[in-house]
Amino acid sequence: MAEVTKKKNALFSKIETREDALKAVRDCAGGFFVVAAIQGVLGALLVPSLIIDAVLIAVLAFILRQWHARFAAVVLLLMSLVILGTTVANRIGVTSQGGGNIFLAVLMVLVAFRSVQATFILAKKAAPAPPTMAPRMPQQAARR
Repeated sequence: MAEVTKKKNALFSKIETREDALKAVRDCAGGFFVVAAIQGVLGALLVPSLIIDAVLIAVLAFILRQWHARFAAVVLLLMSLVILGTTVANRIGVTSQGGGNIFLAVLMVLVAFRSVQATFILAKKAAPAPPTMAPRMPQQAARR
């Protein structure tokens, strides 16, 4: 009888192996590339200041995908939190700057958190095992 394999959801599944963590990092980086593309198009058409954000997100996503850098994941998380805060502030009328799509901002924070989690798990799984001590042979008494 053929065994049914269950497809894992990269955003919500538990990261158990190194392969799971690598897949999560690739998926998260891909998500950030999509966000960078959206911001780049909006920057080119409407608000040129978004191009800076788009380039920064794309560069960090590239670093995340290529080198699984924890630094890039943490910076993307911080950027996502700032974008979420700005979006919420815009929606409640505190500021006129920022986007209006709270769903996308929350999704960015979730993806960024997942990338931080995956990169830290990768670093832990890639760490070399501590050296084991070989059993010592009893020393023989010196003969005189």
